[in-house]
Amino acid sequence: MFSEDPNRNPNSGIATEKTIASAEKKDSVFDNLLAAAPKPVWPEGHVIAICTEERHPTLTGRIRVRCEDARGCVHESWVASLCGLSVRVSDHVLMLRLPNQLDPIAIGVVDGFSRRPEAPKQIAQILELKRDETLQVNAENGQPLLHITRHEQGPVIRLLQADTQVELPGKLRIAAGAIELSARAGAVRIDASDDVEIVGEAIHLN
Repeated sequence: MFSEDPNRNPNSGIATEKTIASAEKKDSVFDNLLAAAPKPVWPEGHVIAICTEERHPTLTGRIRVRCEDARGCVHESWVASLCGLSVRVSDHVLMLRLPNQLDPIAIGVVDGFSRRPEAPKQIAQILELKRDETLQVNAENGQPLLHITRHEQGPVIRLLQADTQVELPGKLRIAAGAIELSARAGAVRIDASDDVEIVGEAIHLN
């Protein structure tokens, strides 16, 4: 028969719930330290980075950029850009990290690295017209000014006043596949303060 030692801890050798929870807590903290590696801090001042994504999935005015500093450390993150700055993938972007700020700001696109087309214009608003609808612009007194409708041949724009004048300080350019000028009632007059030049393969005067 074995006698029990009165000085022996009855719980020795037995893993209690408290010790298990403590061990799991230590493991979870250790795992979190491994999982959450310290994020490299962007170099302070100006840095040239490359845009890897030009549009954030949810936030506006954010682009994803990537750069490598002098120590070989790679920095890549979503950053804010200046208002109105048009950035595309593979563009070289000038970044600026201000003192006491963790993330930099994209302040410009560096030209000369690659040839890029002009950024497309974004449509601010769309007005859809059905076949039996038309768009009309009136003055504040209700006087009709402009009328836009849809025909089978294409859109038709009508100026609703009997006499209309188009003025601009610079040069007016009109370009189309073919141009027709028709005066339904009255003469056609061309008045210029300099030479009038007509260039064409064949010029017919009736």
